[in-house]
Amino acid sequence: MTKLKDMFVPWLATAREYNYSILDHAWGHPENARLMLNENPLPPSEKVVQAVADAVRKGNRYPDSYLRLRTKIAAKYDMGPENIELCNGSSEIIDSMMRLFLKPGDEIIMSNPTFGLYPPRAELCGAKVVQVPVMKDTMQYDVEKMLASVNEKTKLILIISPNNPTGVFIDDADLERFCELGIPLCVDEAYLDYCPDYKTKAYLIKKYPHVFLASTFSKAFGFAGIRFGFMLGTEEMAQAFKAMLLPWNVGLMAAAAAEAILDNPEEVQAKVAHNNKWMKIFTKELKELGLHPYPANGNYMLVDAAITGKTTAQILTAALEKNIYLKRIGEIHGNNCYFRVTPGLDEENERFIEFIHEYFGK
Repeated sequence: MTKLKDMFVPWLATAREYNYSILDHAWGHPENARLMLNENPLPPSEKVVQAVADAVRKGNRYPDSYLRLRTKIAAKYDMGPENIELCNGSSEIIDSMMRLFLKPGDEIIMSNPTFGLYPPRAELCGAKVVQVPVMKDTMQYDVEKMLASVNEKTKLILIISPNNPTGVFIDDADLERFCELGIPLCVDEAYLDYCPDYKTKAYLIKKYPHVFLASTFSKAFGFAGIRFGFMLGTEEMAQAFKAMLLPWNVGLMAAAAAEAILDNPEEVQAKVAHNNKWMKIFTKELKELGLHPYPANGNYMLVDAAITGKTTAQILTAALEKNIYLKRIGEIHGNNCYFRVTPGLDEENERFIEFIHEYFGK
């Protein structure tokens, strides 16, 4: 009899895993500061909670197409509801875009490092992931090498701006060079809400119909566990995503929460202010200790601790001994001394500062 593993599609066995098992440990140890997964530490407001509670009372009914909600989101981009497709967080956008554009043997181009969910979802389509290392000193996208990697098999390109985990924005002129290729291009703006001085790249959609944006409420809006995001593109692009997505992929509760927070923008502003205040403090404290923090344009900061001689594994172990979770970052250009930190609540942030002074200040 054929073994079960031989019945699966062959690329299942070779696709990388997006490992989030640390959450099992984190939920079991609430005393530990969760500074590792780019979560927003401030919980939803009572307005959001009440909206969700009201939606639960209608939970026996299937949702509609959320025309009112899509209209509110689209208005932020000077577009219409036909340009929006709602998703279960941007994770669902990631999965859907791979299945829309990639088949076995195709290639997708992205940076290295990048958000860890992208490579496995592409590989689960049987596609080849072409990752081009960021530039060594600036962590900026190596645009020339990425462009040189394009060939007839390239069917999708990814640009995260600001990039995760480096925190670096791509230059507008460089971004347009990718647009000019005529290859489907995802611009992931998951963290843009933390940077009011930077404008969305939605205007590119009107000029380049193969360009689409991915956005999420998991970060600045604080909805990581509520699961809400959206894709912004041409009407044709939105229809393609709609065909790929399951019906009713966004539940009544998530949609109600999204509309409630959109109607109360001061909630997001307060969350952004909390994050950005602590990012400035982290930057100052880390620099004073001789470490190299990269630009904090999201709710995370990449830190190079090579000058201390401490490896990523050593740093994370020492932090956990102080009840602090930090994010493991793989080797970049031969350097295995990186870690990433996300601001938490005030007490947790103060605990982190105490830790770095004790650990790195010796």
